[in-house]
Amino acid sequence: MLLPFREHLDFGPTPYDLLQAKEGIPIVRGNVIADVLDVALGKWERMGVLGSFVNLSNQQRTDAYICEIPPAGQTLPQRHLFEEIVYVAKGRGATSVWQEGVGKVTFEWATGAIFAMPLNASYIHFNGSKEPVRLFVGTTCPAMMNIFHNQDFIFRNPFDFRDRFHAGDEFLRYNKHVTDRYWETNLVPDVNEFPLDDFPMKGKNVKHMRFTLADTTYGCHVSEFPPGCRSTFHRHGPGAVIIITQGEGFVVLWKDGEERQRHEFKVGTIYSPDDLMWHGHFNTGKGTMRHFAMRGDSPKYSHDRFRNPAWTMIPMGDEDPAIQKEYVDILKSKGIDAVVQVVED
Repeated sequence: MLLPFREHLDFGPTPYDLLQAKEGIPIVRGNVIADVLDVALGKWERMGVLGSFVNLSNQQRTDAYICEIPPAGQTLPQRHLFEEIVYVAKGRGATSVWQEGVGKVTFEWATGAIFAMPLNASYIHFNGSKEPVRLFVGTTCPAMMNIFHNQDFIFRNPFDFRDRFHAGDEFLRYNKHVTDRYWETNLVPDVNEFPLDDFPMKGKNVKHMRFTLADTTYGCHVSEFPPGCRSTFHRHGPGAVIIITQGEGFVVLWKDGEERQRHEFKVGTIYSPDDLMWHGHFNTGKGTMRHFAMRGDSPKYSHDRFRNPAWTMIPMGDEDPAIQKEYVDILKSKGIDAVVQVVED
């Protein structure tokens, strides 16, 4: 039986903590960031731009960071032995990626795009506009740094993963709808325009797509909730980071024995539940709501392909009735004429 919580033990700074101290940029903690565009940034010497770490949900399996590239600016060349998924929160530009002895691949992107960096490949991000660009990036840096606890090994490792890098035009052409709700590609130009697959077991008009990006083992997905749609309360292990890309609503978070916390969200809101923290997503807008989540393993490399909702979900019959009543009242106050659907998430 899965325990309702895990005790947090503090043995002093981890190798990841020491890396962050060396980087010297601000660190945002907690569970919710109201707007990715409002996060304060500091000078980031390694990247050559402004940046901030996003360490939500008190865990060190994954993290995220925000970096801002000035008009007509660029990052310094980067290379590292952890995986990275990029969401373009604002602006337009381009990225060049390469390996030793292989020509550079350069692709353009704009607000709403997602892509990944092939493991340990070199890359540079460019701002191709007259306005600052903001990138929101999820990584597996904490896990890798704490495993190897050697910064030179992580950032100066010369090994090239030839099987992970699609050289030349093949990098941009690689695009495969593998099966229902699963796509392999290297670049999604716009998460709000990308066609998702129906997920009827989740509810009427609910849509979903899981991705393997750039052959990464780091998982991500996009979900769409129609008006009047909410999820059941569910929980899972640590490391999920979610950003709202379309619509509005709220998320409710709590741990067993603690009071529920309700947080409104809009485009650009980021949230991340703690390990085994109950949470539910609620669409309160007149249009669809989409979110982009980075969590777990990519479908291609996942070793756990089964789900047991008995301990991960609260059935509606066991939920506090006040939650559903409040949601219905909010929809009515906004003039939303929709039949409330509940997604078994």
